[in-house]
Amino acid sequence: MGLFDFLKKEKKEKNKKNTEALPLIVRVENVNNILLKVSKDYNIPLSSLDFDILNIKTFIKTEHDPEFVEVDDESKIFLRDETFLRNEKNEIKQVYEIEIKQYEINDFELIGDMEINNKFTEAKFIISPKSLLINVDFSKLKNELNKKKVKSGLLIDLFDEEMNMSVEKIAAKLRIIGSLEKEEEILLCKGLDEIPTIQGEIIYHYKRNETSIKKELIYPVKKDEILIEIKKPKPGKNGRNCKGKIILVEKVKDFEIPNIGFDKKTIKKEENDEKIVFIALKNGYLYQENDIYTIKDEIEIKQINIKTGNVEGAEENDIKIDVKESDALKEAIGDNTIVETTTLIVRGNVGNSAKIKAKNLQIMGQTHKKSKIYAKKAEINIHKGYIEADELKITRLEGGIVKANKVIISQVIGGEIYAKNVEIELLGSHLTCYALEEIKIHEIKGSENKLAIAPAKVLGETDIEKFQKKLEEIKRELRINVEEYNKKVKILKENKNSINELKKLYLENKSKGINTSPTIIKKIKEYQLFKEKTLEIKEKIEELKREINELEETIDKFQNIVLLAKIISFSPWTSYNRIEFDLIEPPIKLTYDTKGNEGACGFKLKDFGDAYKIVKIRIKDNNDSSSKG
Repeated sequence: MGLFDFLKKEKKEKNKKNTEALPLIVRVENVNNILLKVSKDYNIPLSSLDFDILNIKTFIKTEHDPEFVEVDDESKIFLRDETFLRNEKNEIKQVYEIEIKQYEINDFELIGDMEINNKFTEAKFIISPKSLLINVDFSKLKNELNKKKVKSGLLIDLFDEEMNMSVEKIAAKLRIIGSLEKEEEILLCKGLDEIPTIQGEIIYHYKRNETSIKKELIYPVKKDEILIEIKKPKPGKNGRNCKGKIILVEKVKDFEIPNIGFDKKTIKKEENDEKIVFIALKNGYLYQENDIYTIKDEIEIKQINIKTGNVEGAEENDIKIDVKESDALKEAIGDNTIVETTTLIVRGNVGNSAKIKAKNLQIMGQTHKKSKIYAKKAEINIHKGYIEADELKITRLEGGIVKANKVIISQVIGGEIYAKNVEIELLGSHLTCYALEEIKIHEIKGSENKLAIAPAKVLGETDIEKFQKKLEEIKRELRINVEEYNKKVKILKENKNSINELKKLYLENKSKGINTSPTIIKKIKEYQLFKEKTLEIKEKIEELKREINELEETIDKFQNIVLLAKIISFSPWTSYNRIEFDLIEPPIKLTYDTKGNEGACGFKLKDFGDAYKIVKIRIKDNNDSSSKG
């Protein structure tokens, strides 16, 4: 006998000696702990151990009895009584008498996955079709599932009514077909879920945008919006999981339902068993005076600043705000303040980095150069900041930036304008003005102004570039498809005669009742499919051509805008002012610098066939007439 053979024999004898201690019969509460202990004490791998449940004893301890007592037939009713199970002073435990034995491979092996939720109130076992289930009856299957429950710390014969029904069905299925065709899910237990406690709470929904560091001046609200919600306190109920452990819920805290005063014309109150809600009957802002809530749509205030708080989200709520501060040395709208409302009247100045958003806006003072304003219709006395609007009137533009559809300015002292139509009463110097259709000036006093008809600047360079880029892409795709189409047409022509011969042969065979070779039929079908693919490419080519025409028409419209646009002065032009027309296709900028001898006239772009030129046009009153050439 060799050395290795001797060692193998010694190991085999040692394992036999260790397993001679089995089977062991023990009474325990925790099966896993005893299996680990036996494995350690007898040096037996845990995987080599198995057990059978011989007996189960269930014990309960109630608030009236400090000792655990065994559940008999009469007291079993407690294990199904909801009131008993939810009582945190009642306890449940089980003791198992088990026989620990050596694991043996036989004709029964339950393979699958155990799924238990976090609170152990629900446990499932998913039985795999790979399970070995020969001659398995209800009792054998239930016992094996109970073993899995015990190893997971779950109680037996508690919350398992549905498990018994599922086991019965599966056992019946196994009697008929002998095995499982698919996975079977068994609900091992479903504990008693807790019912959460509802604490009394007042929720001021109208303050949703307010934080500890972000103060609001007013609270814009909309019709049918919940303004305030009072949750009524309601005690919850404890739960109990499949381990028999109680799941405690939070105790109800003391809460007194407040008495909230409100204006019944603008706010309504609704109440049920769970809550009280106060709902807006109109758009506006929520106002509280003398502990009475009401909704108003107009507010007058001295100033809006960091101390008073912002006004946000009110541009769609039909709210009118009148800011009264008119001192030229103070700010009506303070630095870094946000104001969003429907109608805003500012009788003074707008501060540094202030942001305004309104449908209708009037600023009687001046705007700071770092302020930003967004409006539908606006009137500003002195503008130095940034504004976007549909319609805009400015008394004096002093270096500010303007983006709008229609702009009327009384006096310009520098700045930038991007608009469809611009009208200026008195033009000083250092203005950059980009327009889409017309620039109209009543009197020019200064120089070094740039007056341009520039669709790309007004509409956005990215939009026009997008059209041009898309046009190039479609033209490239068209070329590829045309090349592919021509190749396929050539192949069709080259094979047309031979396919016609095959078709003729097929028809002759058919008339004679003779079966045609599958190879011939396959070739005819392939040719037909190839032809259909070619026709699809042809349709794609036509579609691409239509897209190209549409895009070229769109780009032409931009081009036509430039050709129809005018730059006009009703007073004589001063020198050193640049007139510019920016073409889209080709992308050319045509410029003309005034000399000071042009007189009162306008300028437009004219197409001479081989070239575009800027030409002067006569004006009479406020209407254009014919070109001077």
